[in-house]
Amino acid sequence: MSEPVYKLRSGIITSLDAAAQSVGFIAPVFVVAFMTTYVAAGAGFATPLAVLISGLGSIAVGYVVALFAMRHRAAGSIYTYLGRAFGPIPGFMAGWVYMLALLAFTMAMVTGMAGFISDFLADFFDIHVQWFIFVVPEVILLFAISYFDIRWSTRTQLTLVAISVLVVLIMATVIIFKGGAEGNSIEPFLPTSANGFGNLAFGLVIGMLMYTGYESAAVLAEEAKNRQVIPIAIISSAVLAMIFYVFVTYAFAIGFGKEGATAWGQNPMVLFTMAGRYLGDWAIPVMFGTAILDAIALTMAILNTVARILYAMGRDGTLPRILGRTQKKYQTPHIANGVALIIALFFAGILNGIADDWEVGFAFLNVMGGVAIEIIYISVAVSGFFYFKRVMGKDYSIFKHGIIPFIAIFVPSAALYGSLQPQGGILNAAPYFVLFWICLGIGIIYYLRSLNPEMIAKIGRNMGNDNTG
Repeated sequence: MSEPVYKLRSGIITSLDAAAQSVGFIAPVFVVAFMTTYVAAGAGFATPLAVLISGLGSIAVGYVVALFAMRHRAAGSIYTYLGRAFGPIPGFMAGWVYMLALLAFTMAMVTGMAGFISDFLADFFDIHVQWFIFVVPEVILLFAISYFDIRWSTRTQLTLVAISVLVVLIMATVIIFKGGAEGNSIEPFLPTSANGFGNLAFGLVIGMLMYTGYESAAVLAEEAKNRQVIPIAIISSAVLAMIFYVFVTYAFAIGFGKEGATAWGQNPMVLFTMAGRYLGDWAIPVMFGTAILDAIALTMAILNTVARILYAMGRDGTLPRILGRTQKKYQTPHIANGVALIIALFFAGILNGIADDWEVGFAFLNVMGGVAIEIIYISVAVSGFFYFKRVMGKDYSIFKHGIIPFIAIFVPSAALYGSLQPQGGILNAAPYFVLFWICLGIGIIYYLRSLNPEMIAKIGRNMGNDNTG
């Protein structure tokens, strides 16, 4: 009987593949369709400015992750980075909280994508299909794509995102060419257009969440052709997302006009409103379809990320070791992929049985995942601030290794503060669930250390490639 395989396939991921992973996770079209409303609720007409500032903060965090990725080519990414910076227990906790965020996003998107498809068919074609019907074929399709060569997934993501982004860019260009409601203006980039710093700050909180996922290319490091692939992908995806967001939110801002900015902050379907207003009603189902394409790419990217975190922790023994196995021919983490999808399927089934309302579960899981991911961003920025000063020696730069990590700490901290504010109903429980998860993780890691201290001491050390020498 052949031995199980524990190694990912190396030397196959290019910068384009890795960037597709990050951009797929960012899901730019899905974000502009459903999240810019919340930025506009705070920043109003200055939403493009809030998105720009948030993007710069995200690039700073991405830069810190890229610095780590240059030194440590590890599928565990942030799990490994914090293990290297602060030791095995913080490393485990980083992986544990990152795993929660990714599992929450996986469950949210498996549920949400089924819900969006169901609503799309009902709203535009008067075809009524209960949302849970779509979950099982969706899970089967996701597992099938993730089972084979990782490039099947990244290149599918790239195709779906490219199509959806192109459609939205055409619409935004039309709005800008027409001058929107009141003509083109520099005012959306002026702080005074937010009617107060507090409103702009609230916009920054949500604006930071729009970029979530740029760091996800790091989990492909062991499969990359060389050590430059991942840093290039992380930074380029964050920069491209910022350019896209600024361009589209500017189009939305002038599309509503300064007098209509309040309406933007109250409109949950802004992409479809703009399409109908400036292109015609025929464009609304087209935009809805592009958002669904982007949601599919997002779900695939999240699955790639969570599977490799589960794989890395399973390989180290901090999770069941079976998660650390890979498929023999394609060397993909097929068991970790399957486990993540089974968890998502199980949650969708429970939600369907209890509430039959996918939107409740979708919102709760996204808030919970958002709180967890912001904690991770802050943690990796803090670790970079101290770690690079310790290891860079004469190559240490105050700007690159000090000031940029400090910026990377500040922006997600503001986003975390906003996420912890009461949001009503069951959403108020999300931060407490994250706190419970953290306490559970602390208990688990100390229990594991009492059983096998040698194994715990090696957390983050069992990697495919390490450039520290």
